[in-house]
Amino acid sequence: QLQMMENAASRLAGIVGADAVVAAARLPDYAIGSFVPVAAVRPDSPDAVAATMAWAGREGIAVYPAGGRTFASLGNSPARPGIALDLTRLNRLLDLQPADLTVSVEAGMTLAQLDAALAPEGKHVPLGAPLPQRATVGGTLAAGVSGPLRAAYGLPRDWLLGVSMVGADGTPTKAGGKVVKNVTGYDLNRLYAGSLGTLAVITAATFKLAPAPAEWALVAGAFRSAGEAVAAVNDLQARPYAPLGLHILNTAAARRLGDPDLPFGYGLLAVAIAAGRPSSVQRRLTDTSILWLDAAAEIQVKRQDAAVCLVAALADLPARPADAPAVSVRINAPPAALPAILELATHPLADVGPPGVIADAGFGGGRLLWWDDFAAADPAQIAAGLRQIQAAAVAWAGDAVVERCPEAVKNHIDVWGPPPSGIAVMRRLKRQFDPHNILNPGRFIGGL
Repeated sequence: QLQMMENAASRLAGIVGADAVVAAARLPDYAIGSFVPVAAVRPDSPDAVAATMAWAGREGIAVYPAGGRTFASLGNSPARPGIALDLTRLNRLLDLQPADLTVSVEAGMTLAQLDAALAPEGKHVPLGAPLPQRATVGGTLAAGVSGPLRAAYGLPRDWLLGVSMVGADGTPTKAGGKVVKNVTGYDLNRLYAGSLGTLAVITAATFKLAPAPAEWALVAGAFRSAGEAVAAVNDLQARPYAPLGLHILNTAAARRLGDPDLPFGYGLLAVAIAAGRPSSVQRRLTDTSILWLDAAAEIQVKRQDAAVCLVAALADLPARPADAPAVSVRINAPPAALPAILELATHPLADVGPPGVIADAGFGGGRLLWWDDFAAADPAQIAAGLRQIQAAAVAWAGDAVVERCPEAVKNHIDVWGPPPSGIAVMRRLKRQFDPHNILNPGRFIGGL
């Protein structure tokens, strides 16, 4: 197998064509921490993906699927050498039915390309993942990454009608369908979404469509204490005019949004996002402002482009290439855990200061972000602090995923946290779908 790995590029050229094989000098572009694949291939069709997987399956060579690589740091370190499978050339619009509210696209299409294709029809698929100019449809589904409006729109899998994929042995398969009323069989869409490419390689997806908002706006309210902020957002969340997205940021996170006019000097900033028809947006703005008038130290309203830019900055904050945090922890927990998540804003990690916090008051959970330099910190001590956060999230009936951290820290921790109660079922599924452990080995929950 060692010889096969050394000759992987030439073998792949014979399978999918030399133009689909990435030059050796570009292999560091596909690095996962210090891991660099022995070869990388960019197929331009599902058949080429299938041929690549069939070869890898026969030879027992690991395959690491890649898209826009906006969350390439997500997951544990790769378990063994292998090749990168870049799907960004599969970026075609396959079918658009505005009247039926469905669209089918290849997995390498970026979210920005998808939005541009749907804009003339006044529709969109509200995936909302960070860095839409780079993030691909397949990568967004595989990583299960969502955006600031998840409280209203749910997760990417909630808009998924069907997927086409290639299995670990190169067999093309499909799940779901192309119609909204598709209720037969097992819901395999939800099995593949969020599985980090460990069960199959997604090559195409069909989504439900929603009307694209005609107007965007938000209300930013500054609060002096966590108690005041939590009371204000809980009150708003219970109203008929609850926003599509409702978040609380501490000053460290709010300053990174890049808007110097925001009132972030009071301690906590609550952001209520409204989008839709102009009359509905105006009602939400007015009623939210009135509701927060007495409790907030300051209120600011942003409309249209200013609001869109701020929502995009909120989505991009954990993944911006030029300003990415050194450590990022995504907490999944019920909304009732909001005060406890905000309390973590006062806790340092090892010898490094406290984090920036973005708490999702509508959907629940949030993120802890450290932009500090961890070079001088003890990796084992940092890992111990992260495990405490993971244990706390489990106690809140949730979990905490370390999305980004130095590789030396990753060597001391399972970034997904303690294995869930269903880990035995997950292992059986992995053996069934990928018996030779070809796809993303070692990177998912429990080392799957």
